Parts: sequence; structure tokens; C-alpha cells
Amino acid sequence: FSISFVGILIALVQVGLIKIAIRKFGEKGSVYIGLLLYTVGLSLFAFATQSWMMYAFLIPYCLGGISGPALQGIMSAQLPANQQGELQGAMTGLMSATSIVGPLLMTNTFAFFTSEKAPFYFPGAAFLLGALFMLGSVLFAMRSLKHYKPIKHHQNVVAKEEIIDQKTN
Repeated sequence: FSISFVGILIALVQVGLIKIAIRKFGEKGSVYIGLLLYTVGLSLFAFATQSWMMYAFLIPYCLGGISGPALQGIMSAQLPANQQGELQGAMTGLMSATSIVGPLLMTNTFAFFTSEKAPFYFPGAAFLLGALFMLGSVLFAMRSLKHYKPIKHHQNVVAKEEIIDQKTN
């Protein structure tokens, strides 16, 4: 039941809310809001004491899903068509690396904070660590996107590059 609930929430966000959020807040705003929602969701998971809380806290966490497509849109619009494959490859490589490091870090954090060696018992420590990483991501995004100006159409990037190429040749 719980995995179905997560799937339904993620589907709702991806099918309908991403377009609405990007239209209302823009890509940059959607990145910030999405990452903050992930931070809130993970923080709430860390302190959940009842199973019903996990279901309730899935809502802000899943709403954080607006950040990924918005960030991909920002990055994709900055590059011409002939460099899109490199961007997607780099993003896939980064996701693969985090898929290896993340579970190792989080399971060891959980194991430590539920063991007798821990200074205090805190099974939510891995979620709180994830929230801290997300907060770091928010700060990094704010710094990185500080001077970002949306490009109306991706074709503008390609057209500008072609003009520059013509001038230099």
C-alpha cells in the first residue's frame, strides 16, 4: 500500500503539477521551492514517530519533485542541440554516483544511530542528514542561479551560436 501511495503522489506531481509550478513560479523558482520541499519532507521523516506521519510527510517530499524537471530545463536551455547528449550523460553519471554513495552513507548512518555505540538513539538520523544535503543543494542552487536569466526558446541558443560561428569564420 505505501509504495502505491508514493507512486500515486509522484505521478500526480509529474503529470500535472510540474507544468503548473513552472508556469507560476518559473524554472528557477520551481527549483528553489522543490528543493525546499524535499528538505522539509526529509526533516519531517526524521522525527516521525507514527506510521501515519510517514504518509502525511510524503506529501511535501513528493511535491519536491518539481525541482528536477525545472533544473533539467534550465541546464538544457543553456546548451545547443549538439551538446545535449553530453549534458544528459553527465547528469546520468552524477545520478549513478549518488546511487552508489547515497545508500552506503544512509544505511551506515542509520546503523550507527541505532547501535549501542551512538551517543543517542536516533533512527531518523539518515533522513536528517539527507535534509542537510538538500539544504546545501538549495544554497548551491541559489548561488549558481543568482544571475540566471530564462531563455525564451532553446532555438535562441542555437541561433546565437550559429551567428557567432559565422562571424568568426
